[in-house]
Amino acid sequence: MNTGFEKRRHLRVPLDLEVDLKTSQGVLKGKTAEISISGLAVLLFLEKPETGNQFQIILKPSEGHDIPVTCERVWSGKIISNETVYSAIGIRFTKISSSDRKILASMVEEYYQD
Repeated sequence: MNTGFEKRRHLRVPLDLEVDLKTSQGVLKGKTAEISISGLAVLLFLEKPETGNQFQIILKPSEGHDIPVTCERVWSGKIISNETVYSAIGIRFTKISSSDRKILASMVEEYYQD
């Protein structure tokens, strides 16, 4: 039965961060479309990323330091944005430092204050 309630633990916000995805073929550049403090993000790429279920990304906020994260794939598919088709993956963070998680939390909080 669909109750219409969100199943996520934390609300996603549309933060646009640059992302480097480490693959066996090298580094693939992407960006976030949405992100939450519990670590779920949507990554958009112009080409399909070749990863296993576990992989590493580096979030690149416009201010501050890079945030390295180990993550796992939750889903993958296609997203159309501004008439461009992107390969997209949803991820769950499996390893992120507590200080970096606090930085993400402050960015999410700042989104609601703007």
